Amino acid sequence: MNSRKSLLAVIALVALIVAACGGTPGANTPSASAGASAALSGEIRISGWSSSPTEDALLTDSINAFMTANPNVKVKWEPIAKDYDTVLKTNIAAGTEADVFYVDIFWADSIMKTGKLLALDDQMAKTGTSKSDFVPSLLNAFSYNGKVYGIPKDFNTLGLVYNKDLFKAANVKEPTNDWTWDDLKTAAKALTKGDVVGLSLPADAARFMPFLWAAGGDLAAINNDKGQAATDFYTGFEVKDKVSKLPSEIGMGWAGEAFEKGKAAMVFEGGWLPADLNNNFKSVNYGVVQLPKGSAGKANLIFTVSYSVSAKTKNPDAAWALTNYLTGKDNQSKVLKAGFALPTRQALSSEITNPNSKAIFDGAPYGKPFNYAAANTGKVNDEINKALESVMLGKSSVKDALDKLSTTIKPLLQ
Repeated sequence: MNSRKSLLAVIALVALIVAACGGTPGANTPSASAGASAALSGEIRISGWSSSPTEDALLTDSINAFMTANPNVKVKWEPIAKDYDTVLKTNIAAGTEADVFYVDIFWADSIMKTGKLLALDDQMAKTGTSKSDFVPSLLNAFSYNGKVYGIPKDFNTLGLVYNKDLFKAANVKEPTNDWTWDDLKTAAKALTKGDVVGLSLPADAARFMPFLWAAGGDLAAINNDKGQAATDFYTGFEVKDKVSKLPSEIGMGWAGEAFEKGKAAMVFEGGWLPADLNNNFKSVNYGVVQLPKGSAGKANLIFTVSYSVSAKTKNPDAAWALTNYLTGKDNQSKVLKAGFALPTRQALSSEITNPNSKAIFDGAPYGKPFNYAAANTGKVNDEINKALESVMLGKSSVKDALDKLSTTIKPLLQ
């Protein structure tokens, strides 16, 4: 949800975010106007993956609240435990998909083109739900040919996660949201001591792409001067400066683990890492800021999932009402206060008071969705990963690796 090797190591936490406001999910009976309609009736099904008991409980609570407000509607939650995208696509082909289901941005483009999703624009107009209510980059990620095919339920971007204690011990000032690439390199050198690296960078397109964009580069011309500058900078931490190591080289499954176990002072991860730190590594004193600026400015990558409606649903009004409720301001605020996920509604940005959460949230306006090669994103990522690894392990020069990569991915970008 595939080339996100490091992300798959924590896929169960992909929707999690830094403990933003505290609180515990519990029963929440909405007001009579919160998604309620006497005209709604019938049974609908909703499907997604089960990432954790906490998320399941929170979603179930929200579904129950919706049914309390709409007593004539029965909603059945049908989580898919494994291989969600494969099972969903199989169900769609057989015509047995749920009325409402998760669509991952990683493969949203391919499914939006099939006509299997219901365009939501007319339903949105009926309920006064405006596109401008949502963070534009998130809603646009689930739009195709001017139509909306999904409402983003929550999201993550990448942040620079850093160990405050290691910074203090090295007498290095903590990073800020205004850091540049030069600041990052200087700090990484000062923080590399003994068996601790200043930065752990994986051979992973899902970490590299923001650096390519921040240098003004693009996949279509990956081997030009800007692409080479970005790749040279990214791989140079390991190859030239010796201040970074691949997670596998220090016996770790992913960069986040290297950070959690004190083997890396800085990493580039999303809200899933702070969530794991808060739950399982409470002794780690950490902070999060936005990614450093490159020569072309800031860039980021957006990981998001939508609630989408099947084009074959027999109850589009109830399916939309559920979708609208789950992505509504009241429910998203409840999820945020539970410390679970970042809201996609712009009006809720003022409720994000935790600076670590804010750093992740503020990466969205200038971020690009994790589907930059449309249906071929997975294949393109695999090739990028191979190219990065060949350079980082000293098997290829930056120029040779990018020249080969350019030729390999050219037909995949058509």
